[in-house]
Amino acid sequence: MSRNECVGQAVLDLLKEVDGQSPQPTPLPAPTRRVTQIIGEITSYPSASVRLALAYLLFYSLRDKSWDFKGVPIGTRGQYGDKKLAEELTRRRMTFHSCITAFGENLGWKGNVKNFDLSSDPRFSSPLGKISKLPLNERKLLARHLAFRIAETRTTPKPVPPLDPSVLSFARASLLFERLLAAPSSGHVQQFLVAALLLVHRRRLGLSIHTHHPHAADKFDGAAGDIEERNGPMLVRAYEVTVRPDWKNRLNAFRQKMESFGLTKYVILAANVRSDHELREPAEMLKFLEPVGKDIAVLDIAEFCRFMAMELTAEELREAINKTDDYLFSPELCGVPEYQTRFHGIVSKWLSDAATG
Repeated sequence: MSRNECVGQAVLDLLKEVDGQSPQPTPLPAPTRRVTQIIGEITSYPSASVRLALAYLLFYSLRDKSWDFKGVPIGTRGQYGDKKLAEELTRRRMTFHSCITAFGENLGWKGNVKNFDLSSDPRFSSPLGKISKLPLNERKLLARHLAFRIAETRTTPKPVPPLDPSVLSFARASLLFERLLAAPSSGHVQQFLVAALLLVHRRRLGLSIHTHHPHAADKFDGAAGDIEERNGPMLVRAYEVTVRPDWKNRLNAFRQKMESFGLTKYVILAANVRSDHELREPAEMLKFLEPVGKDIAVLDIAEFCRFMAMELTAEELREAINKTDDYLFSPELCGVPEYQTRFHGIVSKWLSDAATG
């Protein structure tokens, strides 16, 4: 018998919606009264297995339009259904499901699931009955708001706790940034550190910062750059963050992006700019950049971080370091354990040195 593809798709849909709410949440339309009531009923249920099953069944209903809200979907139990969903939420450090491993197994959904009738199960009859009566647009709204509530349960042990401001002095913060910029991470740590510093700094001006997967910006997702700066919905600036020298061969691509997105300035934060013979002196940089015919700013990434170490307060610097950690633990942006461990190791060593120094 062929696998029920709607099961796996429902799980992926739920995880995608959860990831879309954190760390850069998409604004949500206001919930209707019915949506608010159903969310309250689901999230307040004491059993984690029931809570997670209801979330899954909601998303399943959006995939399988023929589902009757009564039978347990065939294929719910197993590697594509309940186990995958629980494992992925645990990996995202979320606690909505109290870190159970398989809600279907816990609920006794085994053997011939056709024998189960959710409409007569007191744990499911009320919320599923209400969900089944929602028009499609409200059911989609419910799914988005429930995903937001799930994302809110993320437990993120912050790498930098509240500290005496002296620990986050300009010199100490500059030392940490130097070590992080040298961390092998295929550009992940470097890009997310820049994005986090910009996010905290630009917030003072009422601007928002959005970053992308380091290997998915550009043509793949239609982004203007690795990092985008917006004033409300309007894109005002884009940033390329790179630790590789091959960006110098892509100046025409940056010019085309500026034309495509209507940008008047494009910023490139690159490694080793101060030691590059074509860039270290303003006169040489002018010769290199002027043929492009666009206002492209090229800064040494280390100097940018030192400027931020000077500009931001100790609490803002702490927030930026912890935000870098959020980016690294976001599955849509990174989620690579090796990079996360390396980041935490560098920050922990820096904190230890500060305590003994």
